[in-house]
Amino acid sequence: MGAGGFRYGMKIHPNMKARYNSLDDVEGRLKDMDTLGVDVQVVYPTSLAWVLDVENPKLAEGVCRAYNDYIAEQCQKGSDRLKGMALVPLQFPEIAEEELKRAVKDLHLIGVVSTGAAGRKPLHSEELNAFFHTVNALNIPLGFHAVTGMHYTPWADTYTDFFSTHVTAMPFSMLVGMMSMIRSGLMEELPNLRCAFLEIGAGWLPYWSWWVGEHVELYRDRENEPRKVGRNSSNWGAEVYQLPNKIEGPEAYIRNGRILTTIEEGENLRSIIDWMGVRPLISGTDYPHGDMSWTRVSYINELKDLNSSEKAAILGENAQEFYGV
Repeated sequence: MGAGGFRYGMKIHPNMKARYNSLDDVEGRLKDMDTLGVDVQVVYPTSLAWVLDVENPKLAEGVCRAYNDYIAEQCQKGSDRLKGMALVPLQFPEIAEEELKRAVKDLHLIGVVSTGAAGRKPLHSEELNAFFHTVNALNIPLGFHAVTGMHYTPWADTYTDFFSTHVTAMPFSMLVGMMSMIRSGLMEELPNLRCAFLEIGAGWLPYWSWWVGEHVELYRDRENEPRKVGRNSSNWGAEVYQLPNKIEGPEAYIRNGRILTTIEEGENLRSIIDWMGVRPLISGTDYPHGDMSWTRVSYINELKDLNSSEKAAILGENAQEFYGV
């Protein structure tokens, strides 16, 4: 059972050449990538997200080390087409820092994955700052990925069925994570820090950028002088909000490619791009999950309202820059 109370199970997709949903059959996975039209695949852990809820530091460290060793070994068999993301026990920041350094420097993993919180600690907790400084110093990407029922997720305890929890908790985990990264002030302080919020589509990004950015402006205005309009009638200042001295809204980071999200089929990508440009958008197939898309590449290529440069950016250029591959 996962931390949220749901048993994790994933059937083999009938189209798959790979014999397993794990990375055990690298040859089969490469054949599937050829079918998908994918040149390079960045591999994320799935159910192991529960490790961020483990209270025993030695157990959490051992699980992460074992996973990172495995994923590095398997990716080496992939003819440079498979790139692994490191798993670290972020609820234990000092252990997480050391394991991240090992995973990147010794195992050559290309980034690190996090859920929207470090267990039940928000990511803007001061005790996590040193970890994000290490991510910045290594100049690696930070990918956010939630797994329903496998770890603590905001609002997951509202429901008792998987459908309702998945619909609600998956996006909330990403929204909470992005808010924390902005609220921490680290996006402004650390120029190499870049974040991708995955598998919830892209339509949330314009709204959440506005909502979080509006609160940043509200704080600034209260710090200086009250605004004449809106809900800014009180004189609350920085001491009430308890924010860093300097904080920026998300929009600038979205437009310059430091905050990204994956797209889903059926979204109105034209309106999203018109709102904030194409830089924050990347493509993923969710392979090898049973509900993955086998048509993502052809779907994007066939969109009539996107031009060729926008399609190229979504299908590869943005991800290549973000992941540094």
